[in-house]
Amino acid sequence: MYFLDLLGTLAFAVTGAYKAKKEKLHILGVVFLGVITAVGGGTIRDLIIGRTPLFYLEDVNYLFIAIIGSILTYLAPTFFKKQYSLFRFIDSIGLSAFVIIGVTIPYGFLSFNNYILSLMVCVFLGVLTGFGGGVIRDAIMGDVPLSLKGGSNYATAAFFGALIFYLLIGFGFGIAASVSFLVTLYFREIVSKFGILKKIIKK
Repeated sequence: MYFLDLLGTLAFAVTGAYKAKKEKLHILGVVFLGVITAVGGGTIRDLIIGRTPLFYLEDVNYLFIAIIGSILTYLAPTFFKKQYSLFRFIDSIGLSAFVIIGVTIPYGFLSFNNYILSLMVCVFLGVLTGFGGGVIRDAIMGDVPLSLKGGSNYATAAFFGALIFYLLIGFGFGIAASVSFLVTLYFREIVSKFGILKKIIKK
């Protein structure tokens, strides 16, 4: 789970920094938005459930990875040649990882007497963890959040990834995480008209 969390942190830092870089922000702006994208969703989740101190205040690796990923994205040549190519795929990886973490944290932290309530809360927080940072980033930049735009299946992918993970967690973390990860990627990269499969077919 720790590896997934760091992977998602790096992926979202890269995508957040890249969007800031596209808008020609200076390096501090790029790093700030990269870090916000990486830790924003988890911050909102932890504040909602009262989990303190915040995860990146206990483990500096989260901030370190987010900052390094943002700086490297700023310094690297522009290798995202198309709007929905490598940038989108990295974002999908981050979403798939964060959805799993977003369900796992409240599942282990909170006590529920009602299965339906537990499912609803955990899935909601899984979805929120998945795209909360992106919503904050887009709001700061004055854009309508990508996850909420018509035609985007971002929220749908996050929802089904979170739901599948919750329903399968009783069979073991490894099985639940693997299936959830693949389901989220399936919606983002196979079902979506902008996904990697459509790019391959067009070529």
